[in-house]
Amino acid sequence: MKRFPVLQQMVRQFGIEDGRLRLEWISASEGDVFVRVVNGMVEQVRALGPLAWKRRAGIEDRMQSPHAG
Repeated sequence: MKRFPVLQQMVRQFGIEDGRLRLEWISASEGDVFVRVVNGMVEQVRALGPLAWKRRAGIEDRMQSPHAG
């Protein structure tokens, strides 16, 4: 649990939206809750669209630059 904020910060540094990362505590006996959480996360990520982290982080620009490398 203490590491999750660190992971969130790392994800942000890569240019990935917060909505693509989620932490949920679900008991093994809560199958219906698990299904609901996973389906909600899938909908949320689909709404965000394709992950374009290379473009957001400026990696593509650096790779295409004649001075890259």
